[in-house]
Amino acid sequence: MVNVELIKVDNWLCSRKLFLNYYKPAFMLTKSLKMNSNLSETCSFQIKINDSCFQRKKCAKYLGSLIKDSSLDWSSHVQYIKSKLVRASCLLYKIRNVVSVDVLKMLYFSLVHCRLKYCIVSWGTATKSVLQPLEVVHNNILRTITYNNYRCHFTPVYKSLTSTR
Repeated sequence: MVNVELIKVDNWLCSRKLFLNYYKPAFMLTKSLKMNSNLSETCSFQIKINDSCFQRKKCAKYLGSLIKDSSLDWSSHVQYIKSKLVRASCLLYKIRNVVSVDVLKMLYFSLVHCRLKYCIVSWGTATKSVLQPLEVVHNNILRTITYNNYRCHFTPVYKSLTSTR
């Protein structure tokens, strides 16, 4: 059924002088949490178009968001964002004594805030245990750019930063 529809899509693209790269596309099977976890593993689902098979992937990047597994748990994307934030945290910590607080805030919004906001509607629904490491790194960054102690409460730090934006 899917293969028949793909042939129609391919014909439509060709009639408009557009082409599909047959070697790049991939697909992913998703499931609900209630579904049997072994069902998607044993399924031998193939998508073919013009004698080339699409790859089945367990982790795919879509519009900059990493989607892992068929359960859509977002753990790989959160880990990817965390690694980017850790790099930004090191940079901000190293230069915080050289530049002003305003420059630190600009760097925060350009290096950290934009990564946290991008596609948050989709990956922000992850469980608290998945998002918790990201929250810890984010809190440390905010404390770093506001020169606060690691033991200080986070809420006033966040309010002071967001009120300036």
